Amino acid sequence: MYYGKPLFPAFLVAVLLVFGPLDGAELELETGFDGSNPRTADRVTREAADRWRVRPFNEQGSNDAYWFRLNVRVVNSSERTRDAELLVEWPVLERQPDYPYDYYFYGEKGDWRPVYASLEGTTARLTVPCRPGITYIGFYPRYSYAHYRELIARLAGTSDLQTRVEGKSFQGREIHSLRMGADGGTRVLITARNHPYETGGSYIVEEMIGWLRSGQPEAARLLEDCEIFFLPMMNPDGVFTGCNQRTRPAGGVNMSYGADSDDPAVTALLEMVERVRPSLWADIHSWPHEGDDGMWCTHQWVADELLERMPDRSFNDYVWNVSFVRERGTAENHLWQWLIRTPGSGGVSLSISWYRRGEEDLGVIARRMLQALCEAAGNAP
Repeated sequence: MYYGKPLFPAFLVAVLLVFGPLDGAELELETGFDGSNPRTADRVTREAADRWRVRPFNEQGSNDAYWFRLNVRVVNSSERTRDAELLVEWPVLERQPDYPYDYYFYGEKGDWRPVYASLEGTTARLTVPCRPGITYIGFYPRYSYAHYRELIARLAGTSDLQTRVEGKSFQGREIHSLRMGADGGTRVLITARNHPYETGGSYIVEEMIGWLRSGQPEAARLLEDCEIFFLPMMNPDGVFTGCNQRTRPAGGVNMSYGADSDDPAVTALLEMVERVRPSLWADIHSWPHEGDDGMWCTHQWVADELLERMPDRSFNDYVWNVSFVRERGTAENHLWQWLIRTPGSGGVSLSISWYRRGEEDLGVIARRMLQALCEAAGNAP
């Protein structure tokens, strides 16, 4: 036992207990990467060695209620797991106090883990165990532009599907489509990442494609009956730049209401729709609801067909929040106007919640959803 002078002055011991290492170098919180929100370091304040205050951004012109993007990463340079504490400021909670901002994810694609936050007014406080290396933290599991590029590269040149460049975004990123199934079969179009924060669409589409290529009998049957088109990432600029709703932080458009715009991502999408002329177009969204998924349909037959195959409480005890597009009540620049006026074509926006769910759950939803969409399209009037 050592009985000499203390190794550290008392005040220094107190600093170490409160703040951890004096230089704070073991943990660093980073922004500015592919898909990060916030984008710049001035929206992050370090309050202690292991604690940061984070202020996500909402792009110019975006609906104030659509404030759902958080993607940061913590770099742990030590050889042990360290806790990082985040205080995330959500101004939207002043107007929407019932939004569930208490559920987050950390990790990386293939290994996302949930973490709960406590809400203090408009601030969410969460503590994340960060293993040595990089830990991503988000309101939703991250799916970046780089993940999309990896998917396209992996599928390019395979014999069971065709890839096509439909166009390029405002910032020059390629927008790819994929085609699978039978020539002359019932045409189904499935799109995702209209709104950049809605990463569930990317996980669902990737699972759908993988399942169709699995050789399982049910998947093979769908490929015999249907011609299935995918647009996995409609809005690559918005995804890359960390947006919530729009195609870029300043001057971008909300693609749902961009049919009259000259945004090249919207132009590429609408030209594809005109070429494919699908019996059913499903646009996959996400939202942060606690107990309901969204089904926004152009026609009654779309809802009837899908609800017959995906009834309430099909997925983690969630119910369907069903609504309909009314031609008078839908702006002329909405994507669904073409479908409303085209006999034999229908559309549905499917909003799937990440709340209390993980990647495996969305995989189950993806497979059952694909079967339901293909069967529904086959019954289009």
